[in-house]
Amino acid sequence: EPINVWAYFENGTLKPHIFFWNKRQIKVEKINLVHTTKNGSSGAYHFSVSSGGNFYRLAFNPHDLKWFLEMVEEE
Repeated sequence: EPINVWAYFENGTLKPHIFFWNKRQIKVEKINLVHTTKNGSSGAYHFSVSSGGNFYRLAFNPHDLKWFLEMVEEE
């Protein structure tokens, strides 16, 4: 699902800070895991993040500069 994300760079590393989903603003409290995937000539960055005891997986496509919500695990 496409989402909007406020992100920043710290020491050359991309970090999601806040994302907007379901008319909610969710602040990333912790980035638990980051990995990349490659699909042909394009790739993506995947961030497993947590906020308020909930877990989310965000994906960033650097080719078209779009963010996606890949997984949600809420209590």
